[in-house]
Amino acid sequence: MRTPLVLLLACGVALLAGCASTIPSQNPQTAPQAKLTPLSEARLAEAQLLANQRRFVEAAAIYEEQCKLRPADGDLFARYASMLSEQANAEVDSEKARPLYKHARALAEKAEKFGTANPMPPILLASIRPDGSTVAKPKGTFSKQEEVEQLIRDGETAFGRNNLVKARECYQQAFQLEPTNYMAALWTGDTYFSGQELEQACEWFRKAIGIDPNRETAHRYLGDALGRLGRPDEALDEHIAALLCEPYSRTTRQHFTPQLRSSAEAQGHTIPRFPDMHSTIEGKQINLAVNPDDGLLIMAYNICAVGWRSKDFAEHFPNEKTARRSLLEEIHAIEGMLEMAECAKEPEKAKVKKWQPAIDGLAVLKKDGLLEAYAFFERADQGLAKDYADYRASHSDKLERYVRVYWCGQK
Repeated sequence: MRTPLVLLLACGVALLAGCASTIPSQNPQTAPQAKLTPLSEARLAEAQLLANQRRFVEAAAIYEEQCKLRPADGDLFARYASMLSEQANAEVDSEKARPLYKHARALAEKAEKFGTANPMPPILLASIRPDGSTVAKPKGTFSKQEEVEQLIRDGETAFGRNNLVKARECYQQAFQLEPTNYMAALWTGDTYFSGQELEQACEWFRKAIGIDPNRETAHRYLGDALGRLGRPDEALDEHIAALLCEPYSRTTRQHFTPQLRSSAEAQGHTIPRFPDMHSTIEGKQINLAVNPDDGLLIMAYNICAVGWRSKDFAEHFPNEKTARRSLLEEIHAIEGMLEMAECAKEPEKAKVKKWQPAIDGLAVLKKDGLLEAYAFFERADQGLAKDYADYRASHSDKLERYVRVYWCGQK
């Protein structure tokens, strides 16, 4: 139900009377960046080709060379780190592997420091210690059956050393013993993919999807294989399926590039942007984190959000002891902001104009039934994300439609 404007303002006055109002810290002004040294696209393409052929030493050398041209490029450092990690995986001698792992971790740290959307640095940082030793996977990671577990581990070792035939034999033996083992099917497909036998790879990736369609990896791998086969529409279908499984992972988001999203913007499907929610409730203390320059609309959004959380959360989530940001709260707050924009009069109307593009976009999303999908994909934090699985269970069609329209430019 919509909140009348008068009540919304009254709510704001009441909340402000007992709250601490703060302004989010602003990013410091940064000095203009020097002109970046051009990279060699031909060399980068060569490095990717070498990586696809599992010629990691040669690929790493190219990334090292290009990193010297761009010593603060997080994406390059991420790719360089990945190649060194693959070299280390292939090393039979653990003493030779250790310095490679150590270097890979240091490069991953640089990648995170400079900024990157590449999914590998967090994986490397979690699996490699600063001294270059690796974090062992716990017993039973791959199967409760001891023989299957050992076969998959042996397959991992063989795969890391580029012995694809041996790795495949191990994985397929594991699959025969345990036909419901997702990793055995997935990694069998990966041996075919790495060997450029793409149709067979697709077959095994589909087997893994059949075992568990709610895990993202097989969808993503299948999308990659279909892309190499020159079937981009099918590839996109699988990358979207992977995203819906795990929407907050760099790994699943990496395929939705700025270039792909630009096609959506060109058709007028611009994603509404307005300040994130920073207001909090600590006990009975409400802390409104709103920049005065953002005006009444953003204040209304924050007031509606913290008001809903303080008054309504416990009723809707009786089994949760700690109030958090939720989908219901976010939709309530956005609708409050839309109502405020609709009812605003002078002189507030002048301040509303600042956010008119966002308001117009939100109104379209609401009309199309995609406001919830927008909230999950564009405005989620750890609290709001907890509602994703339940929403997806009954509204996966809306989530997919949002991605296709606003991220891919499809109708």
